[in-house]
Amino acid sequence: MTIFGPAVDRPDGLTYAVVLTRADRDAVVAALTAERFSGWVGPAEDGWVVAVPEAPLGHVAARRQHVEDLTVTLAAALAGPVVTVLVTRDELMELWAWDGPQELVAYVSDPAKADPDDETAMWSGPRGAHAAPALAALSGRPDAADDVRELLGEELGESEQESERLMALARLLGWPEWLVAVDSLPRRVPGGPDASAFLRLRVGRTGPAGVLAARAARVVRRDA
Repeated sequence: MTIFGPAVDRPDGLTYAVVLTRADRDAVVAALTAERFSGWVGPAEDGWVVAVPEAPLGHVAARRQHVEDLTVTLAAALAGPVVTVLVTRDELMELWAWDGPQELVAYVSDPAKADPDDETAMWSGPRGAHAAPALAALSGRPDAADDVRELLGEELGESEQESERLMALARLLGWPEWLVAVDSLPRRVPGGPDASAFLRLRVGRTGPAGVLAARAARVVRRDA
């Protein structure tokens, strides 16, 4: 039996990441600019500001930071809650949550897919579901803790996708439900803000300067 609810109407196998912060948008933009982030920053919505990395599986900011690393950096810079969700090919969901310097959640929906070389992983279900109360409290929905624990602890059926789990989680925790459609950027996000509402950052810069900085960064990476 599943508690995911209605299926998400989307192609199979999509990969995307979202970074949710509970801070003033200007402060979020300033922190991401300082870290030379590449991606988009959405408008404030119900207390959340969402950043969407351009390359979810690659380096998303300075010092070769991946999304997990950026979670820690942003939480420290903003001195507040940051939650990052990475969905890979719609078959693996990883989630990290920090509140300032404190790590609260490190979740992996399918350890075997996250680390195929770990022979013990294939026998274990989702890891980190026990931290559901901390995630619910961080999101201002402490009463949802039991439902969140059940959702995170459930193993996917063959016909289910991780985007369905994220959609259900967003509903429980009051996150924007359009998170599961951010792969459509730079086009309009279905069910979400217009594309023009997102600030585009390339290596922490906007406009033509950002385009040139991104090109220069790619050259440096190729030569490294």
